[in-house]
Amino acid sequence: MVKNLYSPSMLKSYLSCKYTIFNEVNEKKLNLKKIELSKNDQLRVEKGNVHEKNYLKELKKKFKKVIDLKNSDLSKDEKVPKTIQAMKEGWEIIYGGYLKRDKWRGEFDFLIINRNLKSKFGDYSYEVIDTKNTNKPKPDHIIQLGMYTYMLEGTQGVLPKRFTIVLKGMIKEDVQVNQVNEFFKTHRENYEKFVTSEIDRTKPEKCSFCQVCKWKEECEKIWIDKDSLNQVGGLTKVHLKKLLELKIDTTSKLSKQDLNKQIKGFRKEISEKLITQAKLQKEYEKTEVPIHQTNLNNINGIKGFNLLPEPSACDLYFDIESVEDHIYPGGLEYLLGIYYIENDKVKFKALWSHNKIEEKKNLIEFFEFTKSHFKKYPSSKIYHYGSYEITALLKLTSLHKVKGIEYDHYLNLDKFVNLLNVNRQGLYISENSYSLKNVEKFYNFKREGDVQKGDVSQDYYSEWVETQDQHYLDEIESYNKQDCRSTFELHKWLLEIKPPETSWFVPYKKDEDMQLRDWEVDMITYQEKVEKSNIQDAKLKQLMSDIIGFYNREDKPAWREFFDRRSKSDEELIDDPECIGGMILNGKPTPEKRSLIYSYIFEDQDFKLRKSKRVIIANNQDIEQKDNAGTIIDIDYKKKEVLLKRGTASGMLPYMLSIGPDKPRPNTKLVSNTYKFIDTLIDKENKYAALRDFLDKKHPKIKGVKTGDKIISSEDFETEIPKIISNLDNSYIYIQGPPGTGKTYQASNAIIQLLKQNKKIGITGLSHKVIHNLLQRVEDMAKKKQFNFDGYKRGTLEDEDTVFNGEFIKTYEKDPVFMDALKEKDVGQIFAGTKYHLASTFYDQKIDYLFIDEAGQISLADLISIGNIAKNIILIGDQNQLGQPIKGTHPNNSGQSILDYLLEGKDTIPEDRGIFLNKTYRLNSKLNKFISSNFYEERLVCDERTDKRIIKFNNKSLIKNDGIHYMEMKHKNNIQTSIEEFEVVRDLMKEMIGSEFEDNGNKRKLNIEDFLIISPYNTQVNLLISKLEEAKIKNPRVGTIDKFQGQEAPITIISMTSSDSDSLPRNREFFFSRNRLNVAISRAQVASIILFNPLLLDSSPKNLGHIKLMNNFFKLLDFKVN
Repeated sequence: MVKNLYSPSMLKSYLSCKYTIFNEVNEKKLNLKKIELSKNDQLRVEKGNVHEKNYLKELKKKFKKVIDLKNSDLSKDEKVPKTIQAMKEGWEIIYGGYLKRDKWRGEFDFLIINRNLKSKFGDYSYEVIDTKNTNKPKPDHIIQLGMYTYMLEGTQGVLPKRFTIVLKGMIKEDVQVNQVNEFFKTHRENYEKFVTSEIDRTKPEKCSFCQVCKWKEECEKIWIDKDSLNQVGGLTKVHLKKLLELKIDTTSKLSKQDLNKQIKGFRKEISEKLITQAKLQKEYEKTEVPIHQTNLNNINGIKGFNLLPEPSACDLYFDIESVEDHIYPGGLEYLLGIYYIENDKVKFKALWSHNKIEEKKNLIEFFEFTKSHFKKYPSSKIYHYGSYEITALLKLTSLHKVKGIEYDHYLNLDKFVNLLNVNRQGLYISENSYSLKNVEKFYNFKREGDVQKGDVSQDYYSEWVETQDQHYLDEIESYNKQDCRSTFELHKWLLEIKPPETSWFVPYKKDEDMQLRDWEVDMITYQEKVEKSNIQDAKLKQLMSDIIGFYNREDKPAWREFFDRRSKSDEELIDDPECIGGMILNGKPTPEKRSLIYSYIFEDQDFKLRKSKRVIIANNQDIEQKDNAGTIIDIDYKKKEVLLKRGTASGMLPYMLSIGPDKPRPNTKLVSNTYKFIDTLIDKENKYAALRDFLDKKHPKIKGVKTGDKIISSEDFETEIPKIISNLDNSYIYIQGPPGTGKTYQASNAIIQLLKQNKKIGITGLSHKVIHNLLQRVEDMAKKKQFNFDGYKRGTLEDEDTVFNGEFIKTYEKDPVFMDALKEKDVGQIFAGTKYHLASTFYDQKIDYLFIDEAGQISLADLISIGNIAKNIILIGDQNQLGQPIKGTHPNNSGQSILDYLLEGKDTIPEDRGIFLNKTYRLNSKLNKFISSNFYEERLVCDERTDKRIIKFNNKSLIKNDGIHYMEMKHKNNIQTSIEEFEVVRDLMKEMIGSEFEDNGNKRKLNIEDFLIISPYNTQVNLLISKLEEAKIKNPRVGTIDKFQGQEAPITIISMTSSDSDSLPRNREFFFSRNRLNVAISRAQVASIILFNPLLLDSSPKNLGHIKLMNNFFKLLDFKVN
């Protein structure tokens, strides 16, 4: 039988890896072998059929006209006309019909009649429903139903508005077609082109799908036969690209490179690592004897074998089994396994959880058991393999709000030992992976049982959920125990081969240093107070319980990274975006008063550190060297130079240096204010009304406006908004300002009006930069209105990023200045600072109006900790632009930003809930059409003057008109830099600079200042700056999206940089972020040009959210420049 290439399942395979389609087509011809369906796969199909039949029974109870085509004797081709006939006859439910459109075909579960949308059959149409025996929809479910919907459109002549997935428990998940349709449209067209003309040219390339691919073994055979570089362990796409450019295109060629010579374009450590890896793998091919050798680069310092502590009499070996969201809602860490040998007896403790209550109970038991064990064996450790166990415990302690303190103490005492780090840093091995299963060859570990891999254990647990057959749990427990025992055997082997010149790791702190700290006592106390309290509002009580510990949870990832960096090499820190790694001292330091100025040169790397930041030696292992590395006083991206200023009392900095952020700063005042607010709730004090209104999500209380009525009666915002704010009655209001609508202008205008009424105004935001932006606009407005006032900004005079000195507003360092100013009566004043300043107790209820700018970046916990200072709260922002930079894991909605909490997923604020600034003065009509329809429910309109900004592009310019322009890039293996995209940016700017620009009658020539060049990555930003300067384009405005929020220019050019989804250095949510796309495009007044490789979209999404995010990018393809 000829394989149907045009089915939803084949499209899903194509998105995972194109080469799978080649294998499917040539399976019989080339006698290819793929991993067959397991018994569990077959059982899953059977369970799915039962779920489908049960839903059919439910439909038959509800609908009278139900036709069953599935259980007929008709062939698939015969079912097509029968399906169409049933649709013409208007059957309410069509079960098991068959659809065709062009070459595509497929059998659906159900079609359901929709009487609210007409079709060519009459005053009705149909929608697709499919049953899936899972807790959450998977991407392949969405792809399958999306393709059925496409075929249905072809049959009935109208595209359905939605399709529905019926999950376990008959729970329905509706998917709006307009949120995913561009995704299907483009992928369908690309797939058709691939099958028609490209399939025979495709080659097997290593990608993220290899780990689960049924054809993996076939591809590996090809790589070995062709001596492909794809088989070399640790080889990245960037490495591959560089090696191919150097004509080193086989593993043999790589293995024959001279270890004493650096491969051109590679750092010494990487060059040595890749050559050694290739040599060992080629040697293993000949001898089939596993080979390992010590990595001499890491023989000293706290790396490799030096991470091993002295073995204890009773160490623990730990492993976790988990299932993902589609098996158990929210995921479940369902088995914690602990293996140890006590008094020469093997012991294994298995903690099983089949729901969230049991998960919490077993988390507590894990820490109680280990705590008791450490009392008996103080020097014992918990050994594990990989970072998953530590990450999972962090997540669990945060979500369940238990044992977080014990977790912190274990980290501080270095109780966890990750043997994967020992392997990676200490050894080269002849395997292409450091996975535990690969490493087991070296200590001859033999596994038993049906379950051999982690993904199979997930399948087994899924089957247990369905069948309750104990056999599945027994197999999983056996597998988990073997993982723990394998970790034990690995530890023994590492101790045997540990080089004698290495040392034992000694923890910095001892058990007696880890008594409960005061802040931990307070956290426990308040958790108990809330639980025992009589707070009547159950939602508010839960929120307060969840908010306790927020700052501790939020800082945990940073603390963990801080300690992890201690054992990392300079080479590894180069790949850490929080650091600048592997810097080399450039000449002698220069004296300046009591400090030294150091010049360091760095290699290309992505980093977030900026001028004026205080930094530490990220991997300091010298006990005589202080952590403090000084302050960054300048970064020259063109020269790749960092200037550091460090006090002479701290000693000399080393020749090679890696710098990173300091430890998280204390949040004492913020936490104290949170407890103060909780006390008012428990004691039933009628305080902080504005904050209470917000947390209760009440309608704003405004004098003269009836609750539920439209808040603003006209679009004369300049007159109306100050009145509304002035009439706030101890409440709050949100002013949503989409791009170019003048939210900062409206806020500054309102602030001046309030100052004239002798009100005390607080101003804050996530950063000093945000605060300064609003302060400058207030100063400008005051001058325009010829109004004088006094303003006080908190900052550090030595840190220029924190200093604002205007005509009316000055920066001060000492609290008494602010305290004295607050005492002045009947005078309008401004008090500005970050949350750390405004949380000062002397502000409590002293501020009449607190303005929070870019409110979408402020956490709910932050508002609770500073909301007590104000009688009224004004939120200025836009939830569809850059959001809150959250790091920790938080229970329920306690980790949300204040706007996400308030809006609950809505794109715009309802008219009775806040003020929506509906007119943009930046975006012209073409740009606004895309922005308004995709981000603002088509409520955003553009001022007529925006279309009077006209660029008459030079004849030589590739861009000929205004609006959005997509330029297709075809580069390969780019991750964080793209020289190809620089060349396009350079050419575009040279073509367009000098074009005539008319802005409402004012004519001039476009210059460099009229372009914003935007990229997601700092590395690409640095490349663009240096290369554009070399191309005689001086002082270009280049930066990340974060840098340019709030700015604008006639033209934006967006360089997306990466070549494909496997090349993305960060998660997809970051790269395809809906909010970031909105900000990037909406900086433009006339034209926005976006450069990206369509292969970025040619990938298998992980969930429905990914499809929705990518759908916006697919819409950009319609703007392609020919």
